[in-house]
Amino acid sequence: MDEPDSLHHALDVILQKRLRYVEMLAGIPIDLIEVGGGAGSNTVISPKFFREFCLPYDQTQNAALHAAGMKVVYHLCGGLMKMLELVVETGTDGLETMTPPDMGGDCDLAEAKRRVGDQIFFIGGLDQNACFESGTPAICREYVFRLHAASPHGGYICCPSDHFFFGDPANLQAFADAAKECLYN
Repeated sequence: MDEPDSLHHALDVILQKRLRYVEMLAGIPIDLIEVGGGAGSNTVISPKFFREFCLPYDQTQNAALHAAGMKVVYHLCGGLMKMLELVVETGTDGLETMTPPDMGGDCDLAEAKRRVGDQIFFIGGLDQNACFESGTPAICREYVFRLHAASPHGGYICCPSDHFFFGDPANLQAFADAAKECLYN
């Protein structure tokens, strides 16, 4: 940031390596590829910084991935509400992790759906700590149905917002069973 020309040079070198990698993926049957990362989240950088130092490189990379026949999911770890429209500008197809405030993110899934949900799909949003680790089957069902209600017409894949290492199997089963009941109209 203190030396923008040096940072742009480094980002261009990284982009050129990524584009060579994308060329090597040609012909491999990949449905979906994840790009981005936690360093781009609005808990780490500003939208202005994102626009200058992420957006142009992500646009080029995502266009190459689309040309290779892949769908692209952009990963922002935690803070994403201030970046929603910028993420759409990257040319991505989807966005994850949709981390809720109770887990340190800032996602309001219904608001994200309202603002850009007709342009990209969403993945994540489930507070796995409150649901899987310390919840009950009833709590897990409630979480799933609340998330589904934010996107009742599609464009959402319900899953945990982050890794989890502990969880009651009954809670995991309740999550899966509830998810099966969520149909789009």
